[in-house]
Amino acid sequence: MIRTVVLCIACGTTAHSNSFCASLIDQQATLALPDGTEGACSTSVDLSGARAQNCHWPFTYRAPEATEAFEAVLKATAACLGVQPVADQDVNHPDSYDLRTFHTDTAQIAVSIKDKGALQQTYVFLRISTP
Repeated sequence: MIRTVVLCIACGTTAHSNSFCASLIDQQATLALPDGTEGACSTSVDLSGARAQNCHWPFTYRAPEATEAFEAVLKATAACLGVQPVADQDVNHPDSYDLRTFHTDTAQIAVSIKDKGALQQTYVFLRISTP
């Protein structure tokens, strides 16, 4: 179950959390959670030439597990990078949305949670952008 897997990455003391940190910092082609569950990931390039690794994990619409996963990924990412996230501005949108961004010398990492009412799913997203 994703909930259990994601919560484990926040514990910070297991070999699995080190694997998450290595995947995050090395921007690997796939980002695997501690039990080996990979997020659906893709790579993109924006108009400025910056590369981004984009991963997402789907949940049932507004499931508490999605919120727990979002918070666990935030906590684990902060622990890996040693920096705290910046909250994005609120948006006027019918579905809920929360974005937190981490800024480092070499990358910008975004963790977000989005409710998609039309799809009846909630997604946790992780985006790693490098110049």
